[in-house]
Amino acid sequence: MKVLFLTNIPSPYRVDFFNRLGRLCDLTVWFEARNEANREWETDERRFGFRYKFLPGRTFGLDKHTNLSVLRALRAERFDVYVIGGYSSPTEMLAIHWLKLRKRPFLLSSDGGFPASEPGLLRKFKSYLISSASGWLSSGSNCTRYLTHYGAQPSRIYEYPFSSVSFSEEELAPLAREERARLKREEGLQETVILAVGQFVPRKGFDVLLEAFARMRRGDVSLLLIGGGPERERYETLIRERGLANVRIKPFMSKSELIPYFKVADLFAMPTRYDVWGLVVNEAAAFGLPIVSTRMAGAALDLVAEGENGYLVDADDAAALADRCERLAGDEILRQRFGRKSRELSRLYTMERMVNRHADLLHAWIDGSPQYELARE
Repeated sequence: MKVLFLTNIPSPYRVDFFNRLGRLCDLTVWFEARNEANREWETDERRFGFRYKFLPGRTFGLDKHTNLSVLRALRAERFDVYVIGGYSSPTEMLAIHWLKLRKRPFLLSSDGGFPASEPGLLRKFKSYLISSASGWLSSGSNCTRYLTHYGAQPSRIYEYPFSSVSFSEEELAPLAREERARLKREEGLQETVILAVGQFVPRKGFDVLLEAFARMRRGDVSLLLIGGGPERERYETLIRERGLANVRIKPFMSKSELIPYFKVADLFAMPTRYDVWGLVVNEAAAFGLPIVSTRMAGAALDLVAEGENGYLVDADDAAALADRCERLAGDEILRQRFGRKSRELSRLYTMERMVNRHADLLHAWIDGSPQYELARE
């Protein structure tokens, strides 16, 4: 079974996913670019265990990859299954239109989004791109609602457990109480630690989290922010102006470097204004952390059960964010109960399950199995 994936960049979790999927099918991946300006990882092609190529082209702005070469590549080689990993770049638009004109069925893989008010012409164009697929691979319940909103047929939307989690049991094992206490002392952290990880950009809402932390009354709580980006200086200014002595900021870290900080944390905060998914929520759940998130993260809508392993609040609501964080910070028994539920939910969202679900769906596409019946033009 020859499978083509067209996707934007070789982010680390995608490389891990493609390496595993490539063992289950004859996989080719076409990347639109090597990286994007707001990403801090390095591309190491020695890790690629699958057939791939970087399409010649240019990138405009942050992520508007324009690879006219995709048309030549599509003409040069035929595949049994085409998977287009999005519809927002000019390259993806070209590929969708080319496949549709030639009546070649394809799957559209999407992380989702949150429908917003938009001009009618833009909505029609987006609906054309999304509805042109013969089937849709959805990262979760919110993504399914999003795809349906733009014309995808619900009976042909196939959800998979979106995840970057491939930690070993040893990596996930909690630290001994004495070791956690030692690490907290070394990092200058208080008894209870709220962890937040992500890019320091306005969309991530860390300014709201700082405001929420300023409202909290407990003095035995630290806020640990890990990430990088243009907003760091602004956050440092907010910290000084509000006199937030118990806030620590650390630079961007790789997935493996983050492990001890997930283990030393007591709860995880996701104050985002908009994240179509937010894989860091998966990782926090895997380490058994209670999670306080806004409702604007797709991952939180599937991985946070209100009042069972965390809380959901509205974006930009610093008061609600402070209230839920303080509630958890002051109740160790509640944190332990929520943490157990987080681990339980996270076991449904692993890299292995994501790969196996994709392999099943791709084989079913070829076989025409009734439970995955897909229209062919």
